[in-house]
Amino acid sequence: MGAGTILAFNHNEEKESRASSEMCPVLSSGKDIRLMRRGRKRLRELCYRDRKIVKRLNSSPETMTHLARKYGVSKQRIFQILMKAKELGYVVHRPRLLPRQHGVHQCEVCNKILQVADRDNLITKKQLSQLLSIDFEICNWHLSQLKGSGLVSKKFATLRSDRLVKALQYYKYNSLAPSVVGRRFGYRNFYSLLNYQRKKGINVEKEPNLTIATLLDPKGPIPVLSSAP
Repeated sequence: MGAGTILAFNHNEEKESRASSEMCPVLSSGKDIRLMRRGRKRLRELCYRDRKIVKRLNSSPETMTHLARKYGVSKQRIFQILMKAKELGYVVHRPRLLPRQHGVHQCEVCNKILQVADRDNLITKKQLSQLLSIDFEICNWHLSQLKGSGLVSKKFATLRSDRLVKALQYYKYNSLAPSVVGRRFGYRNFYSLLNYQRKKGINVEKEPNLTIATLLDPKGPIPVLSSAP
């Protein structure tokens, strides 16, 4: 190999090295490379939201699916938060309240639900949780245990519309015709709704009571009735 060939080869290597340094200026110094290799620091503490999630999992029978829906994340993300909490030294001890281990008659929440179910069935789950002053998910869990054990009818608290509940209560505790109640609450087929609720086993038979009827103003807020006549 001649001297001219060696010089040309070295010249080409200098061009390639210069071009690579121009295209990747960040990698041109050893300091920048060390900064890239260092990466992000590991978190030594959970954020406020993650600590709240761990606390709810430790203190309530809520599932990871319910918490994921509540906080707008995936179920896998909730699991990752639990794993991170364990690595940072947090105690993760979820209560396992299985139906066979849950004493329904010794449970204060279950007894309150039973008392409401004995009085009236025109109520939504949201109204039930408000009446008992407990979290919606906890109320729903205890209600599922009661329905599973057969102590509460499966039709109890199955209504989802607050407006429909209010209309049914208004019809039940007033002496008005279905057509009149339907017009007041914006239902054109209220008579058909009554027949459908009767087929479901929900008691919508008239029990006139002026005291309760005055609370059911169509334009006012929806009251939570603690008792029925």
